[in-house]
Amino acid sequence: MKYSRAQSVFARAIGPALPLALVLLTGAAQAQTPPSLGDNCTGNTDVPWSEQITGCTKAIESGQHAGKDLATAFIWRSKAYAMGGDLDRGLADIEQAIRLDPKDVFALGARGDLHLVKKDYPQALADYNAAIAVDPSSALSVVGRGITYFAAGDFDHAIADFDQASRMQPTLADAPYWRGVARLRKGDKAGGEADIAVAKKLNPAIEQ
Repeated sequence: MKYSRAQSVFARAIGPALPLALVLLTGAAQAQTPPSLGDNCTGNTDVPWSEQITGCTKAIESGQHAGKDLATAFIWRSKAYAMGGDLDRGLADIEQAIRLDPKDVFALGARGDLHLVKKDYPQALADYNAAIAVDPSSALSVVGRGITYFAAGDFDHAIADFDQASRMQPTLADAPYWRGVARLRKGDKAGGEADIAVAKKLNPAIEQ
């Protein structure tokens, strides 16, 4: 699975645990769910999370799925748990998904999101680095790593990552937005406001 904008849904749902953290999600999941998992195990917001937990559990316990399909069921159940604030169960399911598919960039990044919100910054950095190693073109993985540096108070490394992500994907609003937030925290009001203005032009809903 690619590490898509859907990746950060894990952390956005529980954002109060880390103010302003992880607003990467603005659309539905880009990763494709195998139809065989059923209508109630999709990872999308049109199905209540409690129903997705039930639906994905049914798919997991059916014995009919293996490999990437089974990993996807664990990913979507993890997401449902996280959306309900149950980080520990969400993390346990992501670990299962990674055991089934160690190079799943989506799952690696999702584990980074969960560790970030749990404020385990070293592990979050390790997860984002692992996602980047699998897919060096993933600008969102770089943004996730930058947000982790930001949360840890390392604004210089954060800004460097946001710069890198902007070069990799110039249309990605999250990179200039978070660079702007980091610059504001460093006292660079003009630079921070300019970056946030650029981000809002790319995505007017960036702060929603």
